[in-house]
Amino acid sequence: MDIQHFFSTMGDKISQFFLPNQVLENILVMKVAIILVALSLLISSLAILILALSHHRFEKSLIPVKSNSSATLPK
Repeated sequence: MDIQHFFSTMGDKISQFFLPNQVLENILVMKVAIILVALSLLISSLAILILALSHHRFEKSLIPVKSNSSATLPK
């Protein structure tokens, strides 16, 4: 009997005993769910960052108007 075959069959039996297929499927589903949540968090954080940057640029572009200046028309 080949030692590699022996360990592979023993490993298969142990993995079937400790980790049935249902558990492996649940782990895969949880990994996919975690990836989707992480992706949605990344997209929403990028959207908030873009919004904050545009707000900062808008406030920076406003020129403060002096209260004692009066508008005069050119002659």
